[in-house]
Amino acid sequence: MRFLLALVLAFVCSMGAAIAAPPSPAEFLGFTPGTDRTLADYRQISRYFKALDAASPRVELQVLGPTTLGEEMIMAVISSETNMKNLPRIKEIARRLADPRGLTQPEAEALVREGKAIILVTCSIHASEIGASQMAMEWAHALATAEDEETKRRLENVVLLLLPSLNPDGLMMETKWYRKNLGTRYEGSRMPWLYHHYVGHDNNRDWFMLTQKETRALSRAVYREWFPQVWLDEHQMGWAGPRIFVPPYAEPVDRDIHPLVWREANLIGATMALRLEQREKSGVIYGFTFDAYWPGGTKNTAWWKNITGLLTEVASCRLATPVRVEPGELAGRGKGLVEYGPQTNFPNPWPGGEWRLRDIMDYERIVSDALLETASNHRADFLGNALSRARASTKTFAETESYRIPALQRDPVAAHKLASLMLEHGVEVKAAPNGDVFIPLAQPYGRFVAEMFEAQRFPEVKLVAGTEAVRPYDVSAWTLPMMTGVKVERTTLPSGLSTYQLPAARPSSEGAAVALLPGGAENARLVNAALRSAGRVRIARGETGFEGERWPAGTYFLDSVAAKAAAAQLQAGQTWRALKGLPEGAEKVSAPRVGLYKPWMASMDEGWTRFVLDEYGFGPKVLDNKTIRAGKLGASLDALVLADIGKDVISQGKPKREEGEMRYGLEFPPEYSGGLEKEGAKALVEFVEGGGTLVAMGASTEYVLEEFNLPVRNALAKVSATEFQVPGSLLRARVTPGHPVTYGQPSELPLFVDHSIAFETTLPGAEMERWVLASYPADARDILMSGWIRGESRLSRKAAAVAVTYGKGKIVLLGFRPQHRAQTPVTYPFLFNAIYWSTAGAGGSSR
Repeated sequence: MRFLLALVLAFVCSMGAAIAAPPSPAEFLGFTPGTDRTLADYRQISRYFKALDAASPRVELQVLGPTTLGEEMIMAVISSETNMKNLPRIKEIARRLADPRGLTQPEAEALVREGKAIILVTCSIHASEIGASQMAMEWAHALATAEDEETKRRLENVVLLLLPSLNPDGLMMETKWYRKNLGTRYEGSRMPWLYHHYVGHDNNRDWFMLTQKETRALSRAVYREWFPQVWLDEHQMGWAGPRIFVPPYAEPVDRDIHPLVWREANLIGATMALRLEQREKSGVIYGFTFDAYWPGGTKNTAWWKNITGLLTEVASCRLATPVRVEPGELAGRGKGLVEYGPQTNFPNPWPGGEWRLRDIMDYERIVSDALLETASNHRADFLGNALSRARASTKTFAETESYRIPALQRDPVAAHKLASLMLEHGVEVKAAPNGDVFIPLAQPYGRFVAEMFEAQRFPEVKLVAGTEAVRPYDVSAWTLPMMTGVKVERTTLPSGLSTYQLPAARPSSEGAAVALLPGGAENARLVNAALRSAGRVRIARGETGFEGERWPAGTYFLDSVAAKAAAAQLQAGQTWRALKGLPEGAEKVSAPRVGLYKPWMASMDEGWTRFVLDEYGFGPKVLDNKTIRAGKLGASLDALVLADIGKDVISQGKPKREEGEMRYGLEFPPEYSGGLEKEGAKALVEFVEGGGTLVAMGASTEYVLEEFNLPVRNALAKVSATEFQVPGSLLRARVTPGHPVTYGQPSELPLFVDHSIAFETTLPGAEMERWVLASYPADARDILMSGWIRGESRLSRKAAAVAVTYGKGKIVLLGFRPQHRAQTPVTYPFLFNAIYWSTAGAGGSSR
C-alpha cells in the first residue's frame, strides 16, 4: 500500500513538474517562429514572456512603462537561479562600479570579484526589422530550460536584460499589415504610415533628447537602475548586400570615447564573426557603413556613458516572406565594401539564393549567444573595464571644471528643461543659491556632458590617400545649448552648491488680466490653453503702450479666465505680468485651426511635426491626399502645414527616379496610392487665395515654389553635392525683427540645416508683400556654428526663411526644419508663430 502511494505521489509530482515546465514558443503560439509567412505580434510575444516568467526561476519580467499607444513595454531579466535571488546586490555593485567616486582600490577590486556582468540586448526598435523579436522568444526559452554545464556557467556569470521589442506599437502595426496582405500582391510591402505613432525609423535618433515614452523608459532602466556594461542593439538592413554586419565599426571614431569601448566591441564582434563562420553562415562583414561617431542612437549614446555599445545588422527579407536574390543583384554599398566580393573584412561573401526569416533569426541567435559567451568568459574584464572607463571620464577634467547655466536667460524655461534633461540622463547637476545651475565635469558622465554642450567639428577622415573624406552616417551637429537657445559657459565649480531640483512652476503675479511677453517655444502651451478656454486673448501687433508700460509686438494679453486656463501649463522659470484689464488697441485672437498633410509614403518629418504640435497644444487635423483634393479647405482650416517632404512625393506619391534608374517597386494598395495630383495643388492655391496660411518646411518648399507664382527661388536647386553639402549642421542666421513670424526671436539663431535650400527673392507685384524673415551672414566664415559644411559661401546673404501674401492669404517658406526631431526648440517659434499668423487680419501685413 505504501509502495503504491509512493508511486502515485511520484506520478503526481512528475505531472506537476511537466505542467510547470516552461513552454516552448511553438507550444505556446501554435506555430514555430521563423516559419515562412508567419509572425508573432507583440501581444503574443509579451504573453509568451509572461508564461516564461511564471514557469522558470531563471526569468523575471520587468514592465518598463507604457508605450505611446498604451502597450506594456517589457524587459526580461534572465540569469541563474542564484543570481535571480540576488538581483538587488548585483544592481548595487553595477551602480557603484559605474560611479566609483569614493571607492578605495581594494573595495573596487572586491566588487569586481563579486559582481556579475550585466548585458542588455534590445530587439526590433525598427518594427519592420522583425527577426530579432521572433528570435528573442527562442533564445529566452533555451536559456530558461538549458541543463548543459556551459549555459549554466554563462548564466552564473551574466545577467541578461532582454527587450523582445523596443517598439511594441510598431510591431503590432507591422504584423497587422502583413497579415492583412498575405496572399496578395502587396504581401511583405511597407506600410503607408510610420511604424511608430510619431517618429517611425527616427525612434533610434532620440537617445540624447529623450522625447518619446519608450526612449525615456529604457533610458531610466539603463542609466538609473541597472547600469549594464554592454548593450547590443539588433537591427536589419537591405537585402542586396552582406548578410550581417558585426563590429568593428567603420570610420570615423569619436576621439573622446574611451578606447576600451572599441577594444571590447572588437573582441565581441570577432567572437560573433568566428561563431558565424564555424556554423557556415556566410556574408559576415565588419568595418562597413556604420561609424563610431554620432551619439543619437540607442547604443551610440551609451559610448559616452562608459557602456560598450554594439550594433548588428542582418540582411532583410519581406518581413516573413522569403526573397530570392540572384548573384548579379548583390552589390557593395560604399564605405567598407565598394564592390561585392571577398576582402579582409568580408572574406566569405554570401553567394545569393533564398533568404528567409529563419535565416535572419539563426544569424541573430548565433551573435546573441556569442555575446553571452564573451561576457561570461570576460566577466571580470568587463566589470573592471567599466570601472576604468568611469574613473577615466572623471579624471578627464579637473575637479572644479563645470558648465554654468546662468539663471539670467532669454528663455529661463529652456534653461530648466536643459538641466532637467541632464538629470534624466543620470548626470549630476548642482544648483547655486542665486538660481545658477552647475554641471560638474569631473563625474562618470562628464564626457557625455561635454559632447552634448560643445560645438561639433566633423573630422576629415580619408580611407585612402587622395580620396574624398568620409561623410557622416547621420547628422553632424547636436550641440544642445545652441539647439535649445540656452546660454552656458565653461567655468570653475563654486562651493556652497546643493543638488538641483526642478523648481515648482507658479504664476509670478495675478490680476484681472496678465501680459505674456514674447519669448521661447514654451509660451505656446500657455497661449493654446488660453485660446481653448472661454476667456479673451489679445495680441500686440506693434509696440503698444498700456498701463504705463511699453509692450513689444507679439505680447499676448489674457483675461482672468484665459489666464486661469493657461496657469495649468506654466513651467519653471515662466512668468507673466499682472494687469488691471486688456488693452483695447490689441488685436483679438482666436485659436488657429491647423491642418497637417500626411502622405501615404510615410514621412518621419510629418510624424515629428505632429508630435511637436500635439505636445504644444495645437491639435492638428491630419489630412490625406483625398481630403486635400476634395478642396474647400478654408471651411475647416486657418493654417496648413507641409512638413519636410519631397515635391514628387507630395505631387505623385513617390520620389522621382533618375534617368536609367530601375522603376520597379512594390506598390501600395490603390486606396493608399498617389499624391495630391493636379486637384490637390489647385485646392491648395484656392485655400491660400481665400485667406488660408500655407506653411512649408524643408523640401516641401520646392513643391510650393513649383505650384505657386512667387517672387522667390531656391538658389541651390541646381548646385551639385560637390559644390554644396550640409549633412545636418547648425548654421547661423540673422533674424528680421517685428514680423509676426519672428515675434520674440533673438537677432541671431542657429538653424538646423540638412538640405540644399537657400532663397533668393525679388521685387513682387503690387498685389503682393514679401518679407525675408531670416538670412545667412554675408561673411561665409560666420555661417557654420556646429557640424560640417561644404560650399558655405553659396549661402552668403541668402534667405533661410521668407513670407509672402498671396491673394487674401499667406505663405511661409522655411528652408530648414525648425522642429527637427523635436531637438531644436530654439527655432520652434518660426513654426508656431506662422500658425498664429494665420488668424491675423486679411492681407496679413505685419506693419
